[in-house]
Amino acid sequence: MIKEPGQITFFQPGILTTVQDQGRKKMSHFGIPYAGAMDQFSYFKANQILSNQEGSACLEMTLMGPEMGFESETQIVFTGATAVITQNGVEVPMGKILQIKAGDRVKVIRFEKGQWLYMGIKGGIESELIGGSRSFYDGITRKSKISKGDKLFYLSDPKPFVPVNSYAKIKADWFGTDTIQVFKGPEWRFLTKSQQEILTQKPFTLSKLQNRMGIHLNEAVINTLSEILTAPVYPGTVQLTPSGKPIVLMRDAQVTGGYPRILHVCDSSLNVLSQKRPGEKIVFSLI
Repeated sequence: MIKEPGQITFFQPGILTTVQDQGRKKMSHFGIPYAGAMDQFSYFKANQILSNQEGSACLEMTLMGPEMGFESETQIVFTGATAVITQNGVEVPMGKILQIKAGDRVKVIRFEKGQWLYMGIKGGIESELIGGSRSFYDGITRKSKISKGDKLFYLSDPKPFVPVNSYAKIKADWFGTDTIQVFKGPEWRFLTKSQQEILTQKPFTLSKLQNRMGIHLNEAVINTLSEILTAPVYPGTVQLTPSGKPIVLMRDAQVTGGYPRILHVCDSSLNVLSQKRPGEKIVFSLI
């Protein structure tokens, strides 16, 4: 059977619903941020469950999800933050392939744990491809987030669906761990031993100042370092601000910065960190 384009219509957009994939990893020399899914592990799992090609675009949602209608048949799956989700008013499980028929409506009722939820769709979302990525980013793509009435396209899959009883189970400690593994950053060596001990032994609290660009931490370290010449930074870079409060750069962060780069969060821990909410505590652990 020939796959025809289908479309998703958004009756309610949610707070920040976007299209995301692996991001623009080869564009930083042009000053273009990486972007991509905040929780790359959960994004990857959504595509893996659906047997999608690597890099297929998913829908990313946070804290208040959308209500959407589907024009034609396909399969979807939800991963990442745990949430209450309904299909035509009936609650459905996460991590399990859901058969979608023409006219079906799916609604994310509420988030329970975590911050970032992913909806994978069979074959991926067919939005504009810029710099090798479909990830939304203000100034790069035409849209920075989904609005009410927007439509997204996908390739409908009319072949018979074989029900699957198995589903991906979320690890019990996925949201519970407070240990964030880090490497030493380029300016780590300029910190005093006391500063280093504070950074790696005392807990830090996530502040309300956080978005896709970065997460500010509440506690401060006495900062005796001067600002540096503009230098490359990446998702996971931990900068020490003049106030002494660290900032962890996330997926939409700028590609250069002038604050000392004291630590760098490893990829797996960056996924865990992305799911932490304001008020939760973390501890940096050197590896």
